[in-house]
Amino acid sequence: YGNRRVELSPLFDELERPREKFDYAYLPETVELLCREAFTVFATGCWNAFSSMCRRIMQEVANDLGEHGKLKLFDQLNDSREMAELDPDTFNLLRRILLAADNGSSTRMPQLDADSAGVLLEVLKDLLYESYVRRGRLQQAMAARRRFVNNPGVANVTVLNRA
Repeated sequence: YGNRRVELSPLFDELERPREKFDYAYLPETVELLCREAFTVFATGCWNAFSSMCRRIMQEVANDLGEHGKLKLFDQLNDSREMAELDPDTFNLLRRILLAADNGSSTRMPQLDADSAGVLLEVLKDLLYESYVRRGRLQQAMAARRRFVNNPGVANVTVLNRA
């Protein structure tokens, strides 16, 4: 190592986390704005503020998707529980934050730590991806394919998504 050796202390303070990456292109404008703010809050380590922002995001999503969409969100949250193998306590915490937002109750917000906030972040991103991004990308791909099918002058063209 010599003179160029650097040793990091095991007792460090995390000042800020890296910004989360997400495809905002298909989100409604209000949901996009709230997500950007929530991800900024997450990066600064303000877990309880992040939790409040997640609840607000889900309120906007529920308003945008309507009654049928709310049921789909609940199903998607249950799917996330199974795929991520979330324990019952963690799942109930997520449910209280994300889905209690819509029932009009004055349920107190649970306190979060870094681990539970990280799980909340990933589940929120998954719910938004399934509700908006996946559908938007599929609709975009289908529209591109229809253009080529309806235009007989173009043959043997494969549509590539550069996003």
